[in-house]
Amino acid sequence: MNLEELQFLLKQYGLTPNKVRGQNFLVSDQVLDDIMIAADIKLDDIIVEVGPGLGALTQRLVAQAEQVTAFEIDKNFEIILNRLKKVNKNLEIIWQDILSVTDQQLPTQDYKIVANIPYYLTGKFMQKFLTVKNLPQAMILMVQQEGANRILVKDGKQSLLSLSVAFYARAEIVKKVDKNDFYPVPKVDSAVIKIDNIHTWQYKVEEKKVWQLIKRGMSHKRKKLLNNLLTDQEIDKVKINKVFEELGLDKNIRAEKLSIENWIDLTKSL
Repeated sequence: MNLEELQFLLKQYGLTPNKVRGQNFLVSDQVLDDIMIAADIKLDDIIVEVGPGLGALTQRLVAQAEQVTAFEIDKNFEIILNRLKKVNKNLEIIWQDILSVTDQQLPTQDYKIVANIPYYLTGKFMQKFLTVKNLPQAMILMVQQEGANRILVKDGKQSLLSLSVAFYARAEIVKKVDKNDFYPVPKVDSAVIKIDNIHTWQYKVEEKKVWQLIKRGMSHKRKKLLNNLLTDQEIDKVKINKVFEELGLDKNIRAEKLSIENWIDLTKSL
């Protein structure tokens, strides 16, 4: 769908992009093609689409997949999406906030997620779909470039978001998307990321304890890791200093510099 086609649809249905919901419509057929290639959809695939909007990507999904379930919160798209549903028997539209979806509403068989995620939802979305009962095979997500950078850390600055993905999956940037490929044009560029190899907790240490330690270690970003951990009265100062020495951790290190392996070893030792 190009810009001219999009503007025609908006005018035809009396629609305007909702700024509050961060609606910026993709107007690049090339990017749509790249998303479909990344999704690698087979004829028997089950797809969960989030935020179908005007249905530009939805039309491509239903043409290739066995079943598409699209979650949309904005009822302004009801007429156009229902018309699309009438001519595609393998399309189901659910008018619901994706974050409120229960395990029972998700497919019981293998499925993939294709979604356009507003920046403010990125963390909550990841947390939800990396911990649901039936994990997706893969997620192909359009996110703001800043969100992609936070997930795929290159400068050694880990965050709760990047670790929440790294502990449970593999992530890669499929394509950087120029802001001019959207209407209205947003202030920042975006990126298509692919998250696959999604799995449950695989480490020989209690999951809850690891995350408690990570959250404590990252509680004050400007503080050193050691100082953050010592705010917990249950942690002995002498013991933790010894643990740092045994693990070869610099006592001046900040939490953002620790790898997954560092967090696992640290949790085991405390």
